[in-house]
Amino acid sequence: MTANKRFKQQVRARMRRTGESYTAALRHLRQHPAEESVMTNPVWRRVPKPEFDYAVWVPDSWDERPPNLKNSPWETARFGEDGDRRHLAIVFRSPAFQARTPVELADRFQGSLAGGGFDEFTRAEAAIGGRAGIRLDCVRRDAGRVWAVREYLVPVGEVTFCLGLGSAVPDEDAELFDELARRWELVEST
Repeated sequence: MTANKRFKQQVRARMRRTGESYTAALRHLRQHPAEESVMTNPVWRRVPKPEFDYAVWVPDSWDERPPNLKNSPWETARFGEDGDRRHLAIVFRSPAFQARTPVELADRFQGSLAGGGFDEFTRAEAAIGGRAGIRLDCVRRDAGRVWAVREYLVPVGEVTFCLGLGSAVPDEDAELFDELARRWELVEST
């Protein structure tokens, strides 16, 4: 067993996050030891979207980017960390169409994601914005790389909300994504 296993894990996590060599990451963390705790326990910022009836909480280091309407005409917000393409959060708000239950939503979204090359689908009941929903997880593998997607889906009247979270390092981002989903809010328009 190594003497400082936790510190070595932090060095390796920084290597994956920044692309630095082990020596460079080690040097940086020795000079700035508090930085890693900031990364694992981020300061959160609330971003209200009253025009779309929700608010999303993101790490303060994440920027809001314009929605990519080529990805989906229902995309309303996109967030990520500048210079770090390993994780992404997108919020979709769409008409409910024929899907009225969380399971029907998952069926519809799973078909769309499968068409995009995703597989290894799993589902679980989930709450989002204090309402019953479903969590749909899947993965796309390409040339040794992985892009894992976790989507939280909830129908609200005639609208479907989806908090879509993507990661190139899903094991590292699991806790972060759980917290993003836990903090997400539905906000009723006045």
